[in-house]
Amino acid sequence: MRSLATILALGIGLSLSAQPMDSIHVYKRVPPGTYSSAKANALAWQLHQQEATHRTLKGSELEVVREAMAEYRPQRHTYGALPGLSHVAMAFSGGRPIAFGVTDDLGRVINFTARTEYRISTWAEHLAVRALLSQLLVE
Repeated sequence: MRSLATILALGIGLSLSAQPMDSIHVYKRVPPGTYSSAKANALAWQLHQQEATHRTLKGSELEVVREAMAEYRPQRHTYGALPGLSHVAMAFSGGRPIAFGVTDDLGRVINFTARTEYRISTWAEHLAVRALLSQLLVE
């Protein structure tokens, strides 16, 4: 859970890098099934409203997250099927919640609230992200 929580925090860190981040709540792995963007977004909000079990990331963990997110490239997210969705989360910036999802291969991080997704496409980028994430796992 810790490593996947950190992975999800990566995408959130990039999209909020211009805003002060308070924390990120990463929810347990999503239930098996087929997810669309709308269904994953609804799940994130439902878990937030139910105050479901989550791991909170904040402080120095978010600095490592921001550094790793430099490898991702933003683009417009088109709502549709999300194969490989593994986690959803809520980021908080100034108390404002923002819904996110991440695929299990780390290739896509989706900000449902802003309709933006972040992608990495090369193995070198994947390795750079994993190397930075390993710092969080050791600390």
